[in-house]
Amino acid sequence: MNPIDIAGFMPFFIALCGIGMYFLTKAFPPNLRHWCGTLTGFVLLAVFCLLVYVLFQHASYPTISYIGLTGGLLVTGIGAVAAWASAGSLDPKGPVQFYYPLFLFALAGAMAVGFATDLFTIFVLVELSAIPVYALVAYRYQADPMALSAAMKYLLQGVTGTLTALLGVALLFVEGHTLEISRLPAALAGADARIVLFAALLIMLGYGVKLGIVPLHTWLPDAYARAPVGVTAIMVGPTKIGVLIAMVLSLSALPAGGTLPWTLGMVITFIAVVTMTAGNLLALNQTDLRYILSYSSIAQMGYILLGFGIGLIYNLPLGFVAGLYYAIAYSMMKSGAFFATDAFARDAGTFRTEGMGGLGARHPVLGFSMVVFVFGLIGVPFTSGFLGKLLLEQAGMVTSMAGGVALALILALNSALSLGYYIPVISTLLFCGSDRAICPVPVKPLPLTIISAVAFLALVTIYFGLFPESFEWISHAAQQIFIGGVP
Repeated sequence: MNPIDIAGFMPFFIALCGIGMYFLTKAFPPNLRHWCGTLTGFVLLAVFCLLVYVLFQHASYPTISYIGLTGGLLVTGIGAVAAWASAGSLDPKGPVQFYYPLFLFALAGAMAVGFATDLFTIFVLVELSAIPVYALVAYRYQADPMALSAAMKYLLQGVTGTLTALLGVALLFVEGHTLEISRLPAALAGADARIVLFAALLIMLGYGVKLGIVPLHTWLPDAYARAPVGVTAIMVGPTKIGVLIAMVLSLSALPAGGTLPWTLGMVITFIAVVTMTAGNLLALNQTDLRYILSYSSIAQMGYILLGFGIGLIYNLPLGFVAGLYYAIAYSMMKSGAFFATDAFARDAGTFRTEGMGGLGARHPVLGFSMVVFVFGLIGVPFTSGFLGKLLLEQAGMVTSMAGGVALALILALNSALSLGYYIPVISTLLFCGSDRAICPVPVKPLPLTIISAVAFLALVTIYFGLFPESFEWISHAAQQIFIGGVP
């Protein structure tokens, strides 16, 4: 079995580990169950290292799936960090025997999407990734009754999106008589362009629900805020990237000729502009740091989609590179920001920003890391977020068209708008203010697992921004999902 086949088998291996983790956790006494999180993290780390090895063998295997490896590296990398952090944040007396199996099932589905070769398999894998997350969002329903309502809202809207995407896939099958990505562009060449466009819009909207695009975003803030922090980390990173890859791979199977790419690009760009603007405006009025980050995630998805929209409108591969790179950078930064928020709340006893005054100064590692994440999300130099936004700006400006320049300016204005909620957060975390009485009193020690996870993601965020040449495989992955068929 060559390395490519081994990489394609890894999602199945992760799912098998999920089954084994259930019985292992059941066998452990409550005081030892936290080790299951550590073991889960090591399993995902081992898969991550294997994928890195396969990536380094790309010269020997020209048919390597860069998009599958890119998704797999992100899924297993952030998944390993999230599992490690979960080991110190979950109550060992709770239903931990369900947490880690569902956790691994969700990651297995998200990872497998990039290796799929037909639209129906992609659809099934997206659902296999989403169903465990529905349950995990409600994991703390006994301690937080709002978690159950958040999970139900996500479930109902997610199922609606599922049916919408399935209808789009079915229409493409009726028109092309195949769902294989490599064969669909030719099979749909003589199909009714209106039906193909309608099917593409249904797929976009169906997967758009899980991506949290406006106005299909209403499930997202509560789900992110009420889920355990480890689950939130895989929702903002691995599972969302899996859905994003599913949507773009599905669109890449459409004919590249005619006005179809331009029309889809216009729709995606319009959705991106509305999503980023609405997300930033909604975040301005929040006082709970979890909800600030949640609404910010909606805005970040607008930035990501903008790259793909520009790529489609102007037939520009750089747009896809920028969108994919920023999606990866966003996943790392936002996962770390949620971990840091959870740690601050453990100390302050509240998620409200006014109750966290000075916590960043009292916990220098967490404070510095949170500054790195926020600066990256704003787009400050020497972070991966800056390079991602720079690529997006370049994609808009390089078109030399008024529309592309206008989109670049809209992105810049939205980044400036985000300062309205990011700067007060950083100011509050770093300073107590003139009245020392408002500084929170320590509640209990912070778990070392969460602190180390936050620090690691902050370092990766900086490294990703300083040495982008180390990740040229992202460009190859973006070319494989460029509309017109996968090479």
